[in-house]
Amino acid sequence: AELVEHGHQHDSSWITRPLSQDETVATVLCGHSERLAIAWNFVLHPNASQIQITKNLRVCGDCHK
Repeated sequence: AELVEHGHQHDSSWITRPLSQDETVATVLCGHSERLAIAWNFVLHPNASQIQITKNLRVCGDCHK
């Protein structure tokens, strides 16, 4: 929610399956592990100048612009 408050617009083209009734674009895209890792880093280190996240899978374009 805070990302949207700061002007982020989710790119729903990265969702490759139909959404179920209880899902929204935001709930699907904001649950990605890399986005959660970035958010957690900002909680722990609000003034960090760099963030490095290592992942063994491809990162979606909505999370990595």
